[in-house]
Amino acid sequence: MKTKTNLKWLYKTLLVPMAIVISHSMVVGQTTVNDTTFIYGKLLNDESTGKPLTQGCNSTGAIRFFKGETISIIGLETCHPYGNMNATPGKFYHVLKDTGAVFLPVTSINVLGEWADKITSLTPEDFAVIEGNVRKKYREYVRLQELEAQEKKRIADSLEVVRVNKLNAFIDKAALKGICIYESKPFDVSEYTTGIGMEMTFYNPTKKEIKYIHATVVGYNAVKDPVIELGKTSHTLKCIGPMAPNDHGTYKFDYVWHSDLVETAKLTTIKVQYMDGTEKVIAKPSEVVIPRDLLE
Repeated sequence: MKTKTNLKWLYKTLLVPMAIVISHSMVVGQTTVNDTTFIYGKLLNDESTGKPLTQGCNSTGAIRFFKGETISIIGLETCHPYGNMNATPGKFYHVLKDTGAVFLPVTSINVLGEWADKITSLTPEDFAVIEGNVRKKYREYVRLQELEAQEKKRIADSLEVVRVNKLNAFIDKAALKGICIYESKPFDVSEYTTGIGMEMTFYNPTKKEIKYIHATVVGYNAVKDPVIELGKTSHTLKCIGPMAPNDHGTYKFDYVWHSDLVETAKLTTIKVQYMDGTEKVIAKPSEVVIPRDLLE
């Protein structure tokens, strides 16, 4: 009988504390702060901060917040509002945004999730862990942004290499024909007179110096028909050099057409004369027009 009584006593003495420990662990487990804990809040109205507060509540950085914005909370402090020692101390959330740590009134933030009812029970040690989590996450975000920027630059550099290679290949091919065309377009000579001019930019891809460029052009009206003047549809324009190898030149001719009917224009043939007396005739000038995507 004595042995049974001792067992009952031992059972009671062990069971009750164990129940208390289990119960306490369950409660604590619900509010335990660890390396995955973050507390977020949503701004109820616009706020601007940056003014230092007293008693350790010192904001770093002037930051503008907007209603509806989500922020990370890393602390809860009691401070005299903006250094006014005569004012009643108020509750402020310590908020981390980018590299600035600032204080905002608790009345301007709606704490989200399960921490809304538990944030007031957190200790300075808890908030220190949370702040570390937020700062680590921000560092990881910044690092990710840097990696993305590096990857974008790598891709851009690769595309630039491809573009340059394609451009060089095009220029080498055009050098066999004798010239490259950057651009050619008609323009309105003057708003006070009737007349359309022609502007052309050429590039010399050859190893010879260019003396003259004879460019034959046809103008077209709004319905794509050739514009006829004095019984002819084409005009040959003489561009005078010299133009050295790997050099370019722009030529403008006023009043090529003495009407405003020309909407577009096309080069039909080009004859290039070089300083050494040789010539090249380009029967299809469209084949030596440098594609726009290779120039940008």
